[in-house]
Amino acid sequence: MELRHLRYFVAVAEELHFRKAAENLHIVQPALSKQISSLENELGLMLLERDRRHVTLTEAGKTFLEEAIAVLAQADGAKARAMAVSRGQVGHLNIGFIQPALADLLPRALRRYRKEYPDVRIRLAELTSRQALDQTASRTVHCAFTRLPVELRDDLAFEPVSQQDVSLAIPEGHPLTEKDEIDLRDIADEDIILIDRRVEPALHDYYISVCNEAGFSPRVAHEVNSTWVALGLVAGGLGVGFAPSSAKLAPQQGVAYRPIADIAPRLSIGLIWNNRAKPAVLTNFLDMRPWNGR
Repeated sequence: MELRHLRYFVAVAEELHFRKAAENLHIVQPALSKQISSLENELGLMLLERDRRHVTLTEAGKTFLEEAIAVLAQADGAKARAMAVSRGQVGHLNIGFIQPALADLLPRALRRYRKEYPDVRIRLAELTSRQALDQTASRTVHCAFTRLPVELRDDLAFEPVSQQDVSLAIPEGHPLTEKDEIDLRDIADEDIILIDRRVEPALHDYYISVCNEAGFSPRVAHEVNSTWVALGLVAGGLGVGFAPSSAKLAPQQGVAYRPIADIAPRLSIGLIWNNRAKPAVLTNFLDMRPWNGR
């Protein structure tokens, strides 16, 4: 039994007229009659009673009609869902992100994407830059907002999407808060709180290099696993630290921010994705560039 047999039967059952049903199906009447007879023979029962003037459903035919309609509806629904998935209109989009992307970049991208593709379910995962690289390569996430530069890999592609200024985070009441901007050499003798190199090697090395360029080796007192933890330690008076501009959107009580003069660090954020066998949901996301604009 094939789906076309069910469609033929439903067409006849709804019209109760072979010629009209054949016209609706765009086939000739003898072929339709043959297909209905073949279906009845396969089932071993009569679905239709017909004579020269009338066609009526048997009791078995009435029951079979209900089931045939349900099966066809399910088949049509499965086809429609498969087509929607192939076009990226439904499904799941898994996005990784680092904390600084939460301030504006990620929410802006999500708002625009969801407006265009409301039936795609979005799964978010907060990651370190290293995790973002590894999970994108393994396709655990489809794409990730992470710090640039990233390690070049044959299977990964990336695009810069934003930049953030970096300020110095200082405990409130610290003498440095009296300055409008900070020369990095002013923190040469201060305890410095940095992201642990095991968590964010590129970011850790970047801050070290910025200090070296200013003429000193930083006195690293504490290494932490996130900017938010670093700001908590700054608020507790345990040292000073670097903070991207996004950190100021969720102020930490007890922390003051000052711009850095001369050698002003900047953080670049990019989107990375696996460039092999991109699913339609990812292709649509990349084509939209929803992180651009407002």
